[in-house]
Amino acid sequence: MAIYIYNTLARQKEEFLPGEPGRVNMYVCGVTPYAPAHIGHGRSAVAFDVVRRWLTRRGYQVSYVYNLTDIEDKIFAASQRESRDWKELAEGYAEQYLTEMQALAVLPPTHMPRASEHIPEIVALVQRLVESGHAYAIGGDVAFHVPSFPEYGRLSRRDLDQQVVGARVEEDTRKRDPRDFFLWKAAKPGEPSWQSPWGMGRPGWHIECSAMSVKYLGDGFDIHGGGTDLIFPHHENEIAQSEAGTGRPLARYWMHNGMVNVVAGEASGDTEKMAKSLGNITALGETISRVGGPVLRYYCVAAHYRSDITFDDSSLEQAAAALERLRIGRQTLDRLVQSAPVKLKGVGLTELQDTVARAQAEFEEAMDDDFSTPRALAALHGLVSTVNRLGASAGADFSVSDRGRQTLVQAKETLVSLASALGLVLEAGPVAHGLAEDLIRLLIDVRQQAREAGQYAIADAVRARLGALGITLEDRPEGTTWRRG
Repeated sequence: MAIYIYNTLARQKEEFLPGEPGRVNMYVCGVTPYAPAHIGHGRSAVAFDVVRRWLTRRGYQVSYVYNLTDIEDKIFAASQRESRDWKELAEGYAEQYLTEMQALAVLPPTHMPRASEHIPEIVALVQRLVESGHAYAIGGDVAFHVPSFPEYGRLSRRDLDQQVVGARVEEDTRKRDPRDFFLWKAAKPGEPSWQSPWGMGRPGWHIECSAMSVKYLGDGFDIHGGGTDLIFPHHENEIAQSEAGTGRPLARYWMHNGMVNVVAGEASGDTEKMAKSLGNITALGETISRVGGPVLRYYCVAAHYRSDITFDDSSLEQAAAALERLRIGRQTLDRLVQSAPVKLKGVGLTELQDTVARAQAEFEEAMDDDFSTPRALAALHGLVSTVNRLGASAGADFSVSDRGRQTLVQAKETLVSLASALGLVLEAGPVAHGLAEDLIRLLIDVRQQAREAGQYAIADAVRARLGALGITLEDRPEGTTWRRG
């Protein structure tokens, strides 16, 4: 089946046809490590990790480049505030971010270039633009002349007035046009600098991605990704400087993930984008420590990657509960596979077999349709629903034939495999440090109340049910404790 991707450049879904059969070259704009990463950074990384995983699963050899912007004004400002070397500061936050990516089960990229390690490539691209008349020097600075690239604005679809407003962050009367942006900046006291034909200086933000993407993926590659907040001016500028320099389209497909929003006012219920500049961020590492990486990953994939999502405790609790349902389904299948040969009651294995086939087909159809993770998850939960009904009908006298056991094994393998395509791990283990523990404690309290009331059958049933989920209870003089296994 063909894969369809929503191309921001075309504003519609298009069939995915890579430049080279069987291969996908993919570039995603990474973080600027000047402070701890927030939930929005994690959401973007997970979104494109899912894209990469699915393309790989569909048989493509994926070359995935994810950059770190370690030369940027915010890094230099932070280094001065913290009295730290800029490179040490950037690498420190980068390492912290990479640890958080591991917790979110984000696969390591094929290449993770730093801007500071690619100064020769950046200088060469700037020089090419100057020589071709697309850029001009102003003392030690070099600016890209936007009117020299007539197609400027086709990604963001902004008119001239909007482009001028967006350019005011770099307003400079020396520029030939207000929309012009700097490719190279002359050295300033206290900032790192490198030698260039225009004197000591450093690259601008936009040119870094162009130079690094071309180095690792060539003059024209398949997918360029990033957040919707990067469409203008960053990606618009990337297109202009790259295509003016190479004469070829920068990327065939432009993909952009939606923003993570937070409630701006309790009374109004209005939301705003989570951003360091707004001071409304929730640190990625703090949330991972609180709820665990798997729950946060589920939260990220529960919505379509192009949708804006709201971050709050309620959303995390829903993600924890949903992930636990999938894990319970896997545990139920483990239990049923190990049953002794007696008699099957209730839901039949034929229904399960049909459900497995349907879940597989629905999952693949959803993912091929612009990576629709909500529909893919719905297929998984549909499978688990049948599994749980089968498990509920299977008492002590439950068992299956060898052929039936093969059906159960197939169901388990399908569930685990499809979940893995989303980066979700269904192995036994607590999925949350908050909600899951609270639910277990609630059941323990219910059991204790039943024992005190002499309702031992209920108390024993709670213990047995928790045991089936891998929770072992230990009654001690000081109270009941629990553990996995």
